[in-house]
Amino acid sequence: MVYLITGASRGLGLEFVKQLSARGDTVIAAARNPDRADALQALAKDNSNVHVIALDTVNKESIQAAVKEVDRIAPNGLDVLINNAGISGTLPNATVLDTPGQEYVNVFETNVVGTSNVTQAFLAALRKRETRKIINISSRIGSIGILHSAPDPLQGLNTAYRVSKAAENMLSVSWSKILKKEGFTVVPIHPGWVQTDMGGKYAPLTPQESISSVLQYIEALTPEYSGVFVDFKGLPLSL
Repeated sequence: MVYLITGASRGLGLEFVKQLSARGDTVIAAARNPDRADALQALAKDNSNVHVIALDTVNKESIQAAVKEVDRIAPNGLDVLINNAGISGTLPNATVLDTPGQEYVNVFETNVVGTSNVTQAFLAALRKRETRKIINISSRIGSIGILHSAPDPLQGLNTAYRVSKAAENMLSVSWSKILKKEGFTVVPIHPGWVQTDMGGKYAPLTPQESISSVLQYIEALTPEYSGVFVDFKGLPLSL
């Protein structure tokens, strides 16, 4: 299997690379600044099936160059695209009352526009193979249904990130509909609350636990589940 993973320099992205490379898959690990990604470069040095490329998901020239590089590395195409690149923003305690417009713009650019850019750019590579899976790493805090039923108003914190993930979920469902006839499977996945730079040290899941479960679900995915929002165990979540 051939995987392309964005945001692969650290956290969940790096863990995807570790686990996939260990089982022998071809892994194209994309990072905005690969020269600074020491852990990722070390993995690539020790594993010939790991290929590191530069990819800024919101930069047109960077995306075009990455497409050419992926075509060189995997001329027969991609099996799975994992849109993992994302940011949480700079105002984790902000609600709708005090989130400035620019915060929405900054977070949306990476979490929504970047995901859309990459998906559009690599459709041709995915179409070369029969697997045709697109995985968008989302979050349950982007669930409108979960927030609607939450009694605690503090559930509305980190508004820009929350709204961006709701939008990314809609993007995922939209892709699932438009690509259904081609046999694509497109799903947004909540990886759990994980011990990463974004999740913090008090999160209950390690990256190893989260990604191991996510990969099991990805392997089992079939087109009839396209567009269904799930957690890392494969349990359905409200959009």
